[in-house]
Amino acid sequence: MSVIVPLYNVEKYLRQCLDSILAQTYQNLEIILVDDGSTDSSAEICRGYCEKDERFRLFRKENSGASGARNYGLDHARGEYIYFLDSDDEILPSAIDKLVNCAVENSADLVFFEAKTKNEDGTALSGKYDYHRQYSPDMPYRMMEEMTAHKEFHVGIWLFLLEKKLLDDNNLRFREGIISEDMIMVYQLFSLAKRGAHVHEYLYIRRYRPDSVTTSAMTEKNYVSASAVYHDVSAFRKTLPAGKQTPGQLIRCSYLVLNVYRQMPDEIKNKYKNDYSGIIADILANDAYGDKALYYDCKSRLLWGAYKLKQKLFGK
Repeated sequence: MSVIVPLYNVEKYLRQCLDSILAQTYQNLEIILVDDGSTDSSAEICRGYCEKDERFRLFRKENSGASGARNYGLDHARGEYIYFLDSDDEILPSAIDKLVNCAVENSADLVFFEAKTKNEDGTALSGKYDYHRQYSPDMPYRMMEEMTAHKEFHVGIWLFLLEKKLLDDNNLRFREGIISEDMIMVYQLFSLAKRGAHVHEYLYIRRYRPDSVTTSAMTEKNYVSASAVYHDVSAFRKTLPAGKQTPGQLIRCSYLVLNVYRQMPDEIKNKYKNDYSGIIADILANDAYGDKALYYDCKSRLLWGAYKLKQKLFGK
């Protein structure tokens, strides 16, 4: 079992993260630490853990982002199962034990679970990564559509235990150089995995901090990334058999592009106007993937507003 921890300048939180791995009741682990060019004491902290416990392995590389660090760790992993842990978060002591047991008992190559969230100061936040129902073991692409229909399909890669064979046999690696890359990877995983299973428990603590990628102000990279996510998911969907070409995740990617583009300053909008127009045309050419709200949103915000008001007043 391989736990891969990409890290970059997280000296403030790193010990809590690594201690949460040491506290695991499941002991047969290799812990791959990938220092993505840190300039603080993160590497020194990692070396201390490597000296005390031979299960820890430290790799250092030039900075390329979390995706590059995850790919690097995956290329060096030797375990049957893979788990990606973010370096400013924590995993509960029984987590790996429960996830591996679930994978074995259900012959699952993908297992998902739930997380609690907290602020940087440790105060609890309302749950964002939970499920209101228990999902029975099934074909993952069907599970994905069911979760999407219930508005509880979460794409953080740290919410999944994966069989390494699933990643290697399908040559799956994270798209580098963008943010929101988990949306691509998780869609591919659910589309290609043979059997999924759900551990209906909170096994992870997600930390929100003001300087993280997920909480930083929007920049041009947000649009470039949203566009890349849409194009990658759309292209991958076309490679799947017709029965697996489910629309849920592509609808979500479509809304991501629309919402991000509208928040960009005018100079960025003008720069990517043709790309954005091409995406809108593609969405409409595909009949908005069967989503009426998305169709009206692409046509006109006024039409979208009228449609949403009608839904609210008269229902679907």
